[in-house]
Amino acid sequence: MLRLTHYCQQASLLALLFIAAFSQAEIEHRFSGFATLGLVSSDNPKLAFRRDISQGDGSYDGTLEWRTDSLIGGQWDSSWSSNIDTTVQLVAKDRHENNLNNSVEWAFVRYRPADGFDLRLGRLGTDIFMLSDYRQVGYAFPWVRPPHDYYTLLSLYHFDGIDLNKRINLSQGTLNLKAFYGNSDQKFPTGLRSSDTTRLDFDVSGASVVWEQNDWKLRYSYANVNINNNVAQSLIDALDAAVPLWPEAASLSRKTATQGRDFRYHELGFGYDNNQWWVQAEATQLRSATAIVPQSDHAYLSIGRRFEHFSLYTLGGIARPRHDPAVVTPPTGYPSPIAEQLAQLAGATARSLNGVRIHQKSLGAGIRWDFAAKMALKVQLEEFRIDRQGTNLWLRTNSGQAITENQKSQVISVSLDVLF
Repeated sequence: MLRLTHYCQQASLLALLFIAAFSQAEIEHRFSGFATLGLVSSDNPKLAFRRDISQGDGSYDGTLEWRTDSLIGGQWDSSWSSNIDTTVQLVAKDRHENNLNNSVEWAFVRYRPADGFDLRLGRLGTDIFMLSDYRQVGYAFPWVRPPHDYYTLLSLYHFDGIDLNKRINLSQGTLNLKAFYGNSDQKFPTGLRSSDTTRLDFDVSGASVVWEQNDWKLRYSYANVNINNNVAQSLIDALDAAVPLWPEAASLSRKTATQGRDFRYHELGFGYDNNQWWVQAEATQLRSATAIVPQSDHAYLSIGRRFEHFSLYTLGGIARPRHDPAVVTPPTGYPSPIAEQLAQLAGATARSLNGVRIHQKSLGAGIRWDFAAKMALKVQLEEFRIDRQGTNLWLRTNSGQAITENQKSQVISVSLDVLF
């Protein structure tokens, strides 16, 4: 009891000191918001188009879907002193697991001990790619959504942790250095409108270097994601149990395991914008120590031209795996029903290993009309060509039916973006 009283007295004293320090400062609060109302239609009947892999629904066979791109977000910034401020951002949108915890995108305290140096602690945006800080603010980028071949896989919007940022002003530009570390725990849908999920608990760390000068921007970032759980535990258990009858199952079990394994991003970004012409491109290598997160390369290039209130742009992207599809052959020579059970296990393993593959390319064009202050209307047309064994960015409309032919989809999108 005495120790508890002592701690309470210490906490009260710290609170009084905190209040006294801020009572001498000019505390400021500012609220801002953003919203997108979107419509998308994809004509492919077998594959549903979605914005990112956290969504469990999408457009297919020409249906109009408004939830894919529509969202609303609010941000509250508070300045408590000359070197301490806080930010909270909430975003309501279509995601497989919609709750308050997932809707809180940012909630951090920033401490600035010296000019150009920031320390942030709390829930932070994952600053790994060019659009990381504003990928949900449709008004901030020219397209209806971030490039599909590149950003759909990158559903890591935030993590709980810490980052350090140092800005260095050079005579010819600005150099920004950042390092970060934290944890995230996410669930992903396993099928169209399915309640089944895949859970991924991981620690993420990394660093980035960004150089800006006049109209130019160059960026390199590295991120390491260490997985803390086995994503496909039931499949691993089944393979381990089959080892006495099927020795190869031990190797397949190790390939399927994710706990203690990691995957890494190496990203290069380039941007040029002289207020008339603009070019933006990114390329990423994804390297992985587990077959459940297959190694792949992703890239896109977009070029645009502004005409007063109108902008025209083209967009091309590609995502391709670095390894051929897995071939899983069940053992032979066993009587029924063992032979059928081993064949089913081999089929399930092949589907698990190949179902995560991404192999597609796209080409598109669009127009943006800034018809009023802080308001923009966009129309975008795209064609996607998807390899039959590389459909992971899409949702199969019939999960029990295999995709036996390469697919093509024409996607039409319209969005209204606003700031407030």
